Amino acid sequence: MKKLVLLFVLLAVSHVAYAAPPDTAKLAKGIDAVLALDNVAKSKVGIYVADVETGEELYSHSADELFNPASNTKLVTAAAALDMYGPAYTVATRISYSGELKGGHVDRIWLKSEGDPFLLYEDVMRFAVAVKRAGISSVDDVAVDDSAFAAGYMPPGFEQKNEDASYRAQIGAVSVNFNAIAVTVRADGDNAVVDLYPPNDYVRLKNSARVAKGKGQRVSVRSVTDGDYTRIEVTGTIGKDASPVEMRKRIDHPGLFAASVFRQALIDVGVSVKAGSTVATRPDATTTVLLDASEPLSWSLFAMNKWSNNFIAEQIFRMLGASKDSPATTDRARTNVAAVLDKLGVAKGWTQNNGSGLYDGNLFTPRQLGTLLVAMAKHRYAPEFECASGDRRVDGTLSGRLQSTDLRGKTGKTLNEVTALSGYMHTASDASVAYALTTHLSGRGLCAMSRTKSPRPSPDWKE
Repeated sequence: MKKLVLLFVLLAVSHVAYAAPPDTAKLAKGIDAVLALDNVAKSKVGIYVADVETGEELYSHSADELFNPASNTKLVTAAAALDMYGPAYTVATRISYSGELKGGHVDRIWLKSEGDPFLLYEDVMRFAVAVKRAGISSVDDVAVDDSAFAAGYMPPGFEQKNEDASYRAQIGAVSVNFNAIAVTVRADGDNAVVDLYPPNDYVRLKNSARVAKGKGQRVSVRSVTDGDYTRIEVTGTIGKDASPVEMRKRIDHPGLFAASVFRQALIDVGVSVKAGSTVATRPDATTTVLLDASEPLSWSLFAMNKWSNNFIAEQIFRMLGASKDSPATTDRARTNVAAVLDKLGVAKGWTQNNGSGLYDGNLFTPRQLGTLLVAMAKHRYAPEFECASGDRRVDGTLSGRLQSTDLRGKTGKTLNEVTALSGYMHTASDASVAYALTTHLSGRGLCAMSRTKSPRPSPDWKE
């Protein structure tokens, strides 16, 4: 697969100047030769290449067959989000309290968000400080209102695998740290110590790890559903001289997790919380302490596409199904995405099951993805859409993987069966080309060629 993509790109950038009609014979001949190789011919490959300016097809191969596009699905999610909301769109999060403020005490402190996909622990600490500065020193309990999203934390398709990895995180209108808990296991003398971040009392810890001699690390960490809680189970051994082991695991109930993190943050800044934390519907009559705005949508789209973050994609996809009168739903999101793709001229017949492309259920043809790319290149938010994809020279999952020096693209890979790459490139004559390539792998030779590592800042960033 790597060889196929490399040759495809190198041939594409040799495209002649546009003073005359483009001569695509060399491009077609070179790609066809690669497609005929034994280890490539065993797999199903779809390719579509088009001139961005004219929309003219430059090359196609099985371009009208449906493929699982894997994380290239995020391009559709990004296009719909930009068209519907614009790059400067922000998500509101409100901190308020119920009950009268008397002697520094209130009945309940509320945290409600409309679905901020980039709500971090640092933000929750800011919220806690704002409460303290409002003159509140004690509260009965803490509540999260996550009713902006319809019930159900599991994104569509995620039920196909029972994995506790952070890239398969749940979603929720109030979600902290991508709904994952960071687990660090380290040796402290004769004891194996486990640290959880962010601090909270929602996640329960069962630590059976032991300390051994040397620098060995044979630690296992898993996340287990424990009623309304998540239990982290740590087993194995870690050497006295070993470096700490760090992992991230998904949690089960985003609202309860966020409420617990907020409760602990309040305690840490000096606000006394008499009882626990819960999820409930906030009454209308509350007093606002802080109305916070998220980072602009473009920021989240950059992180989503450059590093293929599934949580952000699913969070944004659910936001596409928002309504003034009812919680955001997946069905409404699909309807709204369909309206955007129709407007952009993408032919019908595709299926979008979720926003990230994880697992099975999403189907697009290379021509449909290529048409989307051509349309978005002329969209009023074209710069934000293009810049959100990885830059081979700078960042993202594409960084350092190909030889072309002027290439942007969104990678996609699912369960070692699907490999995809779609995006933009400039030719030697400075023409702009949109490309969509999807491969359903079969045969060990092609699978072996497709294994290329790319840097990710944490295990959350996985396709």
